[in-house]
Amino acid sequence: MKIKFILPLFAIAVMFALVSFTNFSEPQYNDIEDVVAIDIPDNIQAIISNKCMGCHSDEAKGGKSKMKLNFDNISNGEYSRGKVISKLDKMVKMLGKDKMPPEKFLAKYPEKKLTSEESELITNWASEQSSLMKGE
Repeated sequence: MKIKFILPLFAIAVMFALVSFTNFSEPQYNDIEDVVAIDIPDNIQAIISNKCMGCHSDEAKGGKSKMKLNFDNISNGEYSRGKVISKLDKMVKMLGKDKMPPEKFLAKYPEKKLTSEESELITNWASEQSSLMKGE
């Protein structure tokens, strides 16, 4: 009787211990070759500085948008190659769906809306950079 009761408790304790000591955060990339910085051309940087950096930079107040994409981390080489590719691809996807900047933000700051030309420039640049990094 005691074994039927103790065995499940032991299993739960072991699982709890494993979960407690498992690091679920993103891996740290210490290998300098795995970390990349990309140069952002002046014309793209001007658009990003004017329309995106308010939410997607180290100085941004919004933690969620800064966590999803931080242009300072991309240009300073704080992301791995895979993460940069992922961020660039996500940028292309979000701009393609016209989801950036979000409608809620644009209601307060309509001047931050990307023109179709600006969106196209950023999309083309991000797509090209992603392809280059993938070796395509």
